[in-house]
Amino acid sequence: MSIKKPQADFEYMHGLLKDFFKRRNIRSALRVIDEQEITGWEIWFQVEFARFLAEHISEPVWERECAVEFDYRREELRYFFKPDFIIRKKHWVRERFVALEIKQHTQLGNCLTNMVADLAKVAKIRKSELDLRSIWALGIFPSDQEADVREMIEAKLEGVGQTYYEARTATERIPRTAFSYALF
Repeated sequence: MSIKKPQADFEYMHGLLKDFFKRRNIRSALRVIDEQEITGWEIWFQVEFARFLAEHISEPVWERECAVEFDYRREELRYFFKPDFIIRKKHWVRERFVALEIKQHTQLGNCLTNMVADLAKVAKIRKSELDLRSIWALGIFPSDQEADVREMIEAKLEGVGQTYYEARTATERIPRTAFSYALF
């Protein structure tokens, strides 16, 4: 199943992330993570993003790791999945959300592979469980890796039968850190 990714949803999610990465405390923490070579910081990042949502969005309607049932026609081995975040923007139709999956990895290729795998899992959610406007993946990885990130994203998505939309893909360096992110 391929869920449409409206341009407005992309702009909303990308705007949230830009505002989030402008926070001094986030950039400072990412510098420490890099300098001390800390790994496994994805949960910390999710908690900080949850704090950001709670503090900076009027009428925040979001949940973290909300358990939803899989569509058993698409997934036979597991019963539930927990998207990292489901978010509803003010003035959107009630009970319609965007899902955000977050990954971090020291290797760009592994990060992108994990992001694509998460998108495939979220797409298997039973429609009656959660009405999704769109599904997004955010990946954070070291900036020093020589690669055409957009080309890699396109290849990984096409490898699992998903469509790549350049206009709905962001790849940016996180200011004043050694990290970059990709959103698609």
